[in-house]
Amino acid sequence: MRSDVYVREVLNKYEVLKRSGFWPAEPLLRPKAWIENFEAGDKYAAALLLDSFTYFDDKLTDRLLGASYNSIGDGFPKGPNAPSPEALLHAVNNAFFTPVLGEKPNPTDSGNLICRKLRQVVGVPQERIVGYPEALEHAYAGGCVVFVDDFVGSGNQFIDTISRVELDNGGKQTDRSFADALQTTGFICVYVTLICTRFGYEEIHKAFPTTAICCTHIIDIEASVWGFESTNPDSYLEIMDLLRRSSTRLSPSESYMRSSTQKTFGFAQRGLMLGFEHSVPDATLPIFWSKGDDTWEPLIERR
Repeated sequence: MRSDVYVREVLNKYEVLKRSGFWPAEPLLRPKAWIENFEAGDKYAAALLLDSFTYFDDKLTDRLLGASYNSIGDGFPKGPNAPSPEALLHAVNNAFFTPVLGEKPNPTDSGNLICRKLRQVVGVPQERIVGYPEALEHAYAGGCVVFVDDFVGSGNQFIDTISRVELDNGGKQTDRSFADALQTTGFICVYVTLICTRFGYEEIHKAFPTTAICCTHIIDIEASVWGFESTNPDSYLEIMDLLRRSSTRLSPSESYMRSSTQKTFGFAQRGLMLGFEHSVPDATLPIFWSKGDDTWEPLIERR
């Protein structure tokens, strides 16, 4: 197929998705403006990336959350040493739910949004949705704690949350943490998330093998930009070249995303191609969401 025909077909596909309500209208998603960031010779590679981008609106997010929560007792393995489905179902009846903390905890972190959706969509009672201190006390009492978030890329945020030490009234670090509680009481630790990379899934279980990860989708490398090497080897080098050249035009707001590697492939080089209506993971290719030079139009803004 001619490259210009393919580009036009990809854009037409997204016009259909907009009219059907699966994609929102501009300016929230701007495929036509985004494709115009590129010279004619680069538009084919850009269209390949655009064609692989997956968007989850709030309705789909709610369905993912319901499916992830209900998977707690579906009988499938949740990790190498995770509790049995029967143990999980019994424990979750008296569980406390708490968000995974961001690197700098903020009320707008996605984990807080998913906690609210747990109440609205799944029906978890408000009194069982708690903050870090209350959840930690519950863990030390041997109670089940369910951590929630929308997405796992590298697994770092969950590992950092589990490992984070509690501060005393004077602001000094104590010996108390969820990691210590796991050693002390062996509480049942559950992580409910919508989508998880295979890499993040394995990293979490390396650090905390008894954690039960309950998610709707586990993304393998084939679903990332690295997957083009096997699924479309003829265009793989062209896509890599486009990403590297385009990264010089990007200027992410997040300081930790400003290295050439992060701007090219996303956080921890996950190279993902997805976004939610409420947020876009930093592990998604910045070419989709980052701010850039004066003429740059992101496909979707990372809010």
